[in-house]
Amino acid sequence: MMSAAPNVKDGLKFEIEVTKGPHIGLRLSFTKGSATIGRGPENDIVLSSDPRVSRQHAEIKQRGSDFLVVNLSGKNFILLDGESVQSEVLRKDSVIQIGDTEIRFIADLPEVVSTPVAPAPSPLTPAARPSSPFTPVTPAPVFTPKPQMPSTPQAQGVHIPAFQQSMPPSMPQAGGLPGMPHNNGGMNYGGYQAPHAGPAMGGAVGSGGGLLQNPKVRFYGIIAIVGLVGWFFLSGSKNKNAKDPNAIRTSAISLQDVAEAEKRTQELATLKKDKYDSVQYRRAQENFVRGFRDFQQGQYARAREAFQVVLNLDPDNELAKRYFHLSKIKFDELVKFNMIQGNRYREKRNWRMCQSNYSNVMTMLQNRKDDPSFKEAKQYYEECSLNVEAGRF
Repeated sequence: MMSAAPNVKDGLKFEIEVTKGPHIGLRLSFTKGSATIGRGPENDIVLSSDPRVSRQHAEIKQRGSDFLVVNLSGKNFILLDGESVQSEVLRKDSVIQIGDTEIRFIADLPEVVSTPVAPAPSPLTPAARPSSPFTPVTPAPVFTPKPQMPSTPQAQGVHIPAFQQSMPPSMPQAGGLPGMPHNNGGMNYGGYQAPHAGPAMGGAVGSGGGLLQNPKVRFYGIIAIVGLVGWFFLSGSKNKNAKDPNAIRTSAISLQDVAEAEKRTQELATLKKDKYDSVQYRRAQENFVRGFRDFQQGQYARAREAFQVVLNLDPDNELAKRYFHLSKIKFDELVKFNMIQGNRYREKRNWRMCQSNYSNVMTMLQNRKDDPSFKEAKQYYEECSLNVEAGRF
């Protein structure tokens, strides 16, 4: 069946109805074939009370005889019948979800009139087949003559040995037949001479024993079989003696493992108790508390010294290692900050403030007089102090 294309007019009518959200119950009708949806007042469908709706969120527009919903927002999404879409064809009673609002689409789509088309004739129907001017002729049966059995020497009264009687009729028999040479016990088949079965073939022809009739072969074969059987059983016993880690453990082995685990736990607990009860551990804890308090108060030099003592007493204290490095970083940053501030006030000829900043640097680096920052701060401090005494503010 083939259908004709529908006659679509411009500006199909459609309606929307808000079924969920802050604007529930809102129902609007459109005839212009398109409508924008958003939080802004310039939209055709204004959802100002839904905070999850963009200012210009979506648009319903006509395309031929269909309506499409298009996502205009680059941040927020729209759902059509529960699936996230960017541009999708709408069906009658489709549900569009924008933010917390659900909108039901009601379309006034045109009727599609279909024109029935006659089916094409099938090439397999008898009517479509052209009539043949020729009349089929039934072939006559072909007579096949029965094969005639060849005459055998038995019919002529000639005696044939047993092994020659088993040969096919098409193969000429040898040995004593009229017109056939004897050829020393061999057989001649159409010009090919078969050798006589002699000792080189091990007596396999006619005797039926073959190599197994040889005593030495039988002896060594029996020895090989016995060796293979013994190797199989020995390898199986070794594998059984090997300990299988996945084997089911007996209750005695399990109890032994539990006892060993409890013993190791007690040893670790004893070592831990001895460590915590020692004077060295208590001193490390006191210095850690002191260093942490100085770190919080901004006394990074003293905090670093305290954490260094903790590491001397307890080298495995990871928390002390961490705060020792943090104290060093904070201390260097504070020295650098005071140097920058001192240079800034010195350029502005604010001698009292630059004197104060350089003094802080010298105080912080009092144990590192060979440090370049200490030397620079001392030189500028003396310059600022001379200007303060001279009354140059």
